[in-house]
Amino acid sequence: MPELKHIAILGLGWLGLPLAKALHQQGYKVQGSVSSLDKFHEHSNLPFGVTRIRVKEHEIEGDWEAFLFNMQVLVINIPPLREKKVEYRYPALMDQITKHTPPGLKIIFASTTGVYANEGQRVNESIRPNPSKPSGKAVLYAENKLREHFGKNLSILRLAGLIGEDRHPGRFLASKRALRNAEAPVNLVHQQDCISVIQKVLQRNCWGEKINVCASKHPVRKEFYQKASAVLGLDPPHFKSSDKADFKIVDNTYSRKLLGHEYLYDDPEDIFTKKHPGKISIVGAGPGDVDLLTLKAFQTIVEADVILHDNLVSPQILALNPNAELSYVGRKYGDQSDQKDRQRIINELLHDHYKQGKRVARLKSGDPYIYGRAAEEARFLKERNVPFQVVPGISAALAAANLNNIPVTERNHSNALMICTAHTADYSFEQLNGVAALLKAGNTLAIYMGLKSLDKLIPRLIEVCEDDTIPINAISNVSRENEQLLSSTLGAIRNDVLEAKLPMPVVFLVGARSIDK
Repeated sequence: MPELKHIAILGLGWLGLPLAKALHQQGYKVQGSVSSLDKFHEHSNLPFGVTRIRVKEHEIEGDWEAFLFNMQVLVINIPPLREKKVEYRYPALMDQITKHTPPGLKIIFASTTGVYANEGQRVNESIRPNPSKPSGKAVLYAENKLREHFGKNLSILRLAGLIGEDRHPGRFLASKRALRNAEAPVNLVHQQDCISVIQKVLQRNCWGEKINVCASKHPVRKEFYQKASAVLGLDPPHFKSSDKADFKIVDNTYSRKLLGHEYLYDDPEDIFTKKHPGKISIVGAGPGDVDLLTLKAFQTIVEADVILHDNLVSPQILALNPNAELSYVGRKYGDQSDQKDRQRIINELLHDHYKQGKRVARLKSGDPYIYGRAAEEARFLKERNVPFQVVPGISAALAAANLNNIPVTERNHSNALMICTAHTADYSFEQLNGVAALLKAGNTLAIYMGLKSLDKLIPRLIEVCEDDTIPINAISNVSRENEQLLSSTLGAIRNDVLEAKLPMPVVFLVGARSIDK
């Protein structure tokens, strides 16, 4: 049976949202849902579909049919609320889902190990659930209603207590007093393991299953939570000294055997004792317009813990991830800071954040390897065996050409595009002659950082080409709301630029005319 690739996720919450992002990144077609308008607007920039759906006891608000259109799998990820009569109200939500959903759809239901009783025993999937708490009863009733409707198309994932980087167990019980069950073993599972298990259910087409999802190790409750709170510098919880433990031990053997899953956080203490390496991404942020980001660049930015950004990265792009730690490491025209010292600081920041296990997006305007100094950072990381990825971006010259209908290559006109910097005029007379010769031969030039060097660059181009009527376009603030296009000739460009007072940054395209002109 082929892998099912069209996935609807009911509930883009703490687990559903990173699951949706992970599946999208792996090539799945994802449709997610949120229950409020605020969340809908908050998630409007995600690179997959988001719908407002609210499942209620007597109806479903939103276009449920459109939400499931062409979907092959529905992931139900809406936990019960802490409310009165939850054991009746929560199953009623499942009634609405079954009423409006065909039984042939594949279903993954995010259940809980709370359906098992605390009877001091090890529990696996063959144990008959016997919950004592209302929430556990509510989920078990929900399981049964879904099974009655979907049958073998339903797989139930009974998730242990959920932990993760932004759900640190050290905060769960900090400062609390007179807590019970000091000697009870804990049953916890990390967010990343939950996501991985769901991915494997999809990949292996494991339907009609009940699967416990829980770390293999079960540390003692008192020791675990006191250690976890101490890691965060919080006041540790206090437990009653003499108290009979009320517990169960959730067995994950079946998840390992059926899915071949190896738990990344097999011991819950790994979340604060195991050093997980970070992830470095050198990302091309394009010329400024958010809509010109690649999907991979967008994904990397929104998932980053830390963003190190240059001067020309637009505020709109930086606003995509309001939770990230922003650090400006750029350089503006006229800055007198030592470039070598500045680059050393950036390199050290990348290395330090990596060692701390953080996901770092090193944002550069345009494309990292086109005047983005990415090579220096890449070599530094390579020498220290730090893995990294480089995410391409649309360079300003290419964006300017397309947005202003300037064909920089065209049959019977220009066979090549030369990308260069105007600093050539300062540093290499021989190189400048070569650039001018290419222009004379009928090719196109893209010149970066040329606004302050036109007095050195333009006379040489005219001298070699022997033609001051060659077209030149100056584009300021490419792709942004204040973008300006100035079309001129080599003979007139210096006066035209002075008169127009174009603000930096400006890119020049020489040897091609806009189709609009």
